[in-house]
Amino acid sequence: MTTDAYRVARAATRLKAAFAVAVGMNLAEAAWDPGGITWSVARTAASVAFTLALAAYVVLRVLRWRRARGERP
Repeated sequence: MTTDAYRVARAATRLKAAFAVAVGMNLAEAAWDPGGITWSVARTAASVAFTLALAAYVVLRVLRWRRARGERP
């Protein structure tokens, strides 16, 4: 596996983890109505983590695609 592929795979793993946390938090909120500053901070942190993971994954995929496209004869 090349370094680029390894980075994309790691970014995909982080994206899956952030997605699982976000879904888990949404399920917790649906079953039980948590409130307070702690819950708001946790939701904000999960949202930021998911957004950053998604952005990193998309950027790495685009960079890898562009490099592969540029190497073709």
